[in-house]
Amino acid sequence: MSRQTFLEPFNAKAMSYAEVARTFVPSTKFTQLAGAWNSVLVGPRGGGKTTLFKMLSVEGQEAWTGAAAEPYKQTVAYTGVYVPSDIAWGTMLESLIEAGQDETVGILFSEAAFVTHVLLSVAIGIDRHVALNPVLRLEPGAETATDEPTQADLERVIATIARLWKVQPVSLSPASLVDALRERLLNIKRDTRLRAKLKLTDTPTQEYLGIDMLESASQALQAFDAAYRRPHHRWCLLLDEFEVAPMHLQKTVLAAMRASGAQKLLLKVALAPCGPDLLYDQQGSAPPSQNNDVQQVQLWYADKTEAIEFCQQVFLSRSSIYPALAGKMPSEVFGTSAYAVVDDSEDAAQIDLFTLTGRNKKQVTEQFQALAEKDPTFQEFLRRKQIDVSRELGMQPSDRHGNTLRKIAPLVAFRNAYKGKSVGKKRGVKPFNTAYSGWESIAAISEGNPRWLIGLITRIMSNNDQVQFPVPTPQQTAGVQWNCQRYAEMLQSVANEQFGSIKTSTPIYDVLSKIGDYFHNRLVTATFVEDPPMSFVVDERVSDDVEHALRIAVNHGAIVCYQIAADVGGFPTLRGLRFRLTYLLAPVFKLPMRKSKSVSLSTILEAKPETPTSQDDPTANPAGQLIQGDLWAN
Repeated sequence: MSRQTFLEPFNAKAMSYAEVARTFVPSTKFTQLAGAWNSVLVGPRGGGKTTLFKMLSVEGQEAWTGAAAEPYKQTVAYTGVYVPSDIAWGTMLESLIEAGQDETVGILFSEAAFVTHVLLSVAIGIDRHVALNPVLRLEPGAETATDEPTQADLERVIATIARLWKVQPVSLSPASLVDALRERLLNIKRDTRLRAKLKLTDTPTQEYLGIDMLESASQALQAFDAAYRRPHHRWCLLLDEFEVAPMHLQKTVLAAMRASGAQKLLLKVALAPCGPDLLYDQQGSAPPSQNNDVQQVQLWYADKTEAIEFCQQVFLSRSSIYPALAGKMPSEVFGTSAYAVVDDSEDAAQIDLFTLTGRNKKQVTEQFQALAEKDPTFQEFLRRKQIDVSRELGMQPSDRHGNTLRKIAPLVAFRNAYKGKSVGKKRGVKPFNTAYSGWESIAAISEGNPRWLIGLITRIMSNNDQVQFPVPTPQQTAGVQWNCQRYAEMLQSVANEQFGSIKTSTPIYDVLSKIGDYFHNRLVTATFVEDPPMSFVVDERVSDDVEHALRIAVNHGAIVCYQIAADVGGFPTLRGLRFRLTYLLAPVFKLPMRKSKSVSLSTILEAKPETPTSQDDPTANPAGQLIQGDLWAN
């Protein structure tokens, strides 16, 4: 098996539309996003926002073939125009302000660059449509009565669009229109640099200033569709990575969403979960509403069953071309794991993980017995529950204490691996890596993030010189640990400022480490409880500086929110919200992957190292059980 090609990590931004479409796996997120409505797509880095947007574009739709694609393609009742982000939108504004220019002038040039960028993408879409649907070229004096668009129709509409957009193409063709807009982008950047360097103070008069994005694009597309005899056709702008755009541009686009629902042009915007504050006061007008103006889609999975199913489809889409894996399910390749318990549901798939026989059943029983011998608090727990670990342990619903035993089995294994014989002490042993092998664990660690999943599997399989299934546990855990450590190292180097508005003096990874160490200590050295806290609520005692560090962590997928973002564009504040560490950090901080109750973040940050509380934290969220229901609700 090739070391170079198997499940190679990808970044859709650098891939062609054909490459993205070749292994694209539609999900419920895609269905929610794809409809003929305005949308805001919210997700962390690597969550798949660019992939979804490229697949909604006309180029992505053309490249996506096969019977499975047709039902989804029918829901895309518009021509999608992909608009990549450009940091120049913000740097223009910054450079002019730094040079002493009036902020209004800077905003004008920044908006001009953005609008031209959008119009350029629209012009490319028009050019592509004409290439795929050529107009009739009639001979001079020929009959002109036809239902098909002619060359004369096309030239008239290009002339109309050129007047609307204030450009002068060298010929009346879509390609020439594209060239003229590219030239305008260069002119805008040149004019901006000159104003900044020469510190010009005169009033700018360039024709490209002040053009409205929505109106100029809509009117041009109305004229084009009229020429093609399809007046009711719709188009959609797909604005990717829009969190990098200056705040005034975000305001402009979100405001447009409130007015564009029934018009020619739909808007779909991709944003990080925590960007600049989008709850703005736009001269008294309200931001768009999720219920009335936009469909908001979040690229993280509240339902773990849905995430695992999506992960399986991603695996199958990329593994079927390899002879050794063709026709194999991921559970055959990686085996199963009884330690990937992330909730206490009694569905068949969960119970099957604990259908223990022979050697496996003996190993689990030995874990319970070993912990009971060295942990008086676990002995007390067993006494209260009337559980006799000297007898055979049954973990099916029909067994006595079956549900309880199944729920705590992973906790017992973790605690036994790390707990020393002295009260409150840990022992120095090798990491409990078995918990992070098996398909359920790999899928959970990926969080349903396709880039993370592909990276995990790529690393695991890259060392598989001889095909052996299931892949040996040491090989799986080595690949998982390598990826998780690289992710932790990335978080350690993350900048303490994002988008010019999220700034913190607290290193992001320091906060994550305090949270992870606290949970590990509660799991290992504190009094044994059936449900130790593994999640936290950002309470009012947490400083703004720490909250800003967490906002950056959210944007990188390092912490996962249990609740949906109620506001359009993500989370304007994290206070009062419940989070857990991403499972990609579970091997780093030696934590199980499970649903649990919560504790206030201020309690975690104020705890002294290696001295966790010996009983349940009285400040733990009293409504934790109600909140956690939101995470796994169907």
